[in-house]
Amino acid sequence: MAFTRGLDLTGPLREVIDRGASFVPRALDERYLHNLRRELGAGAFQRFQEEFGLVRQRIDGYDIKAPFDGFPLVGELAVDLRDLVRGHGKGIRGVATWAPNEAGVARYPRDSFGITPHLDGKWYRRLVAVFTVFGTARFAICRDRGGEVIASWDAGPGSLSLLRGPGLGGHRDGRPFHTVGGPRRGQGCSLGLRMSVRSPN
Repeated sequence: MAFTRGLDLTGPLREVIDRGASFVPRALDERYLHNLRRELGAGAFQRFQEEFGLVRQRIDGYDIKAPFDGFPLVGELAVDLRDLVRGHGKGIRGVATWAPNEAGVARYPRDSFGITPHLDGKWYRRLVAVFTVFGTARFAICRDRGGEVIASWDAGPGSLSLLRGPGLGGHRDGRPFHTVGGPRRGQGCSLGLRMSVRSPN
């Protein structure tokens, strides 16, 4: 099992609907997390473009598409999270058919400033889940692209940040602006799980 024993997402899912985001400090089992770090480290990292539109970032990474061939632990996490969200989110519009089919690995080098305020793609429907694999960084929800912080937390290893996507709980859009700082020390790495409805082409 990828998650810590007894993990309950009922409250965090309700908070995502109301506020756009929520944070779970300890979500992943430590042994699973150790093995996941090794699995992701073997992936084909590429430096991301540093500027796109008004957003700036200094990260490298790669995406993995379902069925997550070559990444069995990512596949396990996607299934476990799907089942947990559906079970703990009963009655919330959109969760009954939510199934993550894409994973995004992001690694923050020592000199990274992270990612400036941005919205996730509107093709990532209902819920975006971001797990911190290693390192600690400030994760903040912003009022708008200007960067006024309305909520923030220190996302450390094994933590989970949940973000509202289009179609969750009756919200037509509902995506929050958010930013991720550079790692407090050393490097950092996160794994995002999302349900993409964008055509591969």
